[in-house]
Amino acid sequence: MAITVTTPTTKVGFILNATSADVSGCEELKAAEVGKSIKVRHLTISNNSVGTLAITIGQEEDTGAVKTALIGPISILTGQTMQWNFNPAMELAAGKALVVDADGAGAICVFAQGDVE
Repeated sequence: MAITVTTPTTKVGFILNATSADVSGCEELKAAEVGKSIKVRHLTISNNSVGTLAITIGQEEDTGAVKTALIGPISILTGQTMQWNFNPAMELAAGKALVVDADGAGAICVFAQGDVE
């Protein structure tokens, strides 16, 4: 239950690439900022594990699970990638973190791009 998030430098907004060998516990993708909202413009999820995973993207963690689901749970097969482009952006409530969770142990990659306003 550990996730590695890398954030390439951008002039505007954010880009993040998160990988986890076991996303069976809720993991933070983008930390909350007081009084500001995370706005996701692009999201890609890849299932790199053996077996189907039900993955949920949401805002905030509550006792090891997504508190408020924004996408999912969606079933993603082994080796499958799903992506979304949001126009307008998928906006989280002010002061809420962007998180990911799965229904079991499995390796995933999440790529996200957006802004914090």
